[in-house]
Amino acid sequence: MVPFDLLIELNNIPVSLQVEQLDYLADEHGSMHYDVRINLRQAVVLVNIEDDPKHPDFSFEAIQAIEEDFTGEELLVIVQAIYDHNHRVSLPLNQLPLFKN
Repeated sequence: MVPFDLLIELNNIPVSLQVEQLDYLADEHGSMHYDVRINLRQAVVLVNIEDDPKHPDFSFEAIQAIEEDFTGEELLVIVQAIYDHNHRVSLPLNQLPLFKN
């Protein structure tokens, strides 16, 4: 639906991550599904886009392919990259020229 690429580091190796947002809007809990791919590795990750992954109470769910394509640590790096991407591209309404006082 909304694909984008991210450059991340997994196991001290830079990799290009292909991510596709699968939901139009976040659910009532602030979560969205993302299809994540690196070469032949793939997972569908449910990310709460409102909660910072660095917060101690943060949680996420991953629906992985038949084989465990990503470790838990790798998924945390991926979720953090998606969260950072979403917050970099979002612009608060009060910063839009239309809404300035």
